[in-house]
Amino acid sequence: MAKREQTTGGPRRRRTTREHEIVGPKWLDNLLGHPQTREERDDAINRILIRSMIALGILIVLFIAATLFINNVVVPGQTVASVNGENITVGEFRDRVRFERARVTQQINGTVAQLQAFGFTDEQINQQFQQEPYSTWLNELNFPDQLGQRVLDDMIEDTLVEQAAAERSITVSDDAIQAGINDFYGYDPTQVALIGVDPTETPIPTETPTPFVSPTPTTEPTATPLPTDTPEDSTPEASVTPTHTPFPTLEPTSTPLAEEQQATEVALFEENQSSFSSYIRQNSGLGVDAIDAFFERRALRDALEENVVGDMSTTTYVNSRHILVETEEQALEILDALRNGESFSELARAASQDPGSAASGGELGWAAAASYFAEFRDAVLSLPIGELSEPIQTQAGYHIIQVRAREERETDDQERQQISASLFSQYLEDLRAENEAAIDIVDNWPDYVPQ
Repeated sequence: MAKREQTTGGPRRRRTTREHEIVGPKWLDNLLGHPQTREERDDAINRILIRSMIALGILIVLFIAATLFINNVVVPGQTVASVNGENITVGEFRDRVRFERARVTQQINGTVAQLQAFGFTDEQINQQFQQEPYSTWLNELNFPDQLGQRVLDDMIEDTLVEQAAAERSITVSDDAIQAGINDFYGYDPTQVALIGVDPTETPIPTETPTPFVSPTPTTEPTATPLPTDTPEDSTPEASVTPTHTPFPTLEPTSTPLAEEQQATEVALFEENQSSFSSYIRQNSGLGVDAIDAFFERRALRDALEENVVGDMSTTTYVNSRHILVETEEQALEILDALRNGESFSELARAASQDPGSAASGGELGWAAAASYFAEFRDAVLSLPIGELSEPIQTQAGYHIIQVRAREERETDDQERQQISASLFSQYLEDLRAENEAAIDIVDNWPDYVPQ
């Protein structure tokens, strides 16, 4: 019989190890705070996870806030270009690009709607948009950098215009801005106010007897039927009265019609204005201030143009001819041939690279001198009649010019606008060239074009 192990008979001693002993690295145990049980360990891990998530959330919020601060405060305040020390900021550039993108889109949509209203097919509309300025508009929408380049050039030019206007003490009034707004929408309040006003109304009563009486011979028997209806009264007053009675009866009916038409014109103007404003604001994300600034810039340009160009009620017209070649050497050879008796018209047909005038022997006919390139214009204004010029360089090449006649002419409204626009465009080109050294553009400006 086996002998049982002898015991003291006292209570069994408990094991010193924990019932659910936690096994892991010492650093983790320290991190968790030396948990005694698995439950304590899980609670410690959960607390750490929660704290970590809170800390991560704070970091994400701080990162987002920093990014927003940089993108909305720091970057917009940076300079994309400067003109004579005056900065154009990234924020201003971005807003202008958004505005112009919305405006170009509105122009395209408006043009398409007009063409469709006139019955153009889709194929005809596509052909139309392959021409200028429509092709440029489409390219600007499809290629953001192209739009950005144009906008940046416009903003530099606008800054030069502001600086030139300030030097000349030119400012624009609210009335001038409103006049520009009216012109933009094709609205003329003066013409609208004259609707229904007949400038010949007042002379009608005094002139009416003359044309009816003076051409009629005294022997013509057709004058007798008028008094035959009323034999008792054959006086001239009785025959004249019926001829004037229709005029008072027509006046009340014409006034409401005129007022209605005036109201229609005003309503159309207000509708166009509201539609343009709403479209720009919705598609650019900008406010009314951007639209107001657009019209202020236009008004300031108009004021500077008027100051620079001056009175264009008359301008110099010239009758001239020219031969255009690529190089100065070719021009000198042409000049030598002309001085040696060669025919101007034959040389022009043979050598001139101006397709518009070469076939006609170089003849340009009568034209306003202001419509030519600046160098060409100066030449035709100063050349003695009949003499040949030295080679004149323009952006088209080298010209040999001869002026046949020159005279001053009065200009109509369309001519004044065209000539003034041409002269002012040349002024702006010269202004840009004069200030080119003071214009700085950052190299990475395309990075700031909003997509």
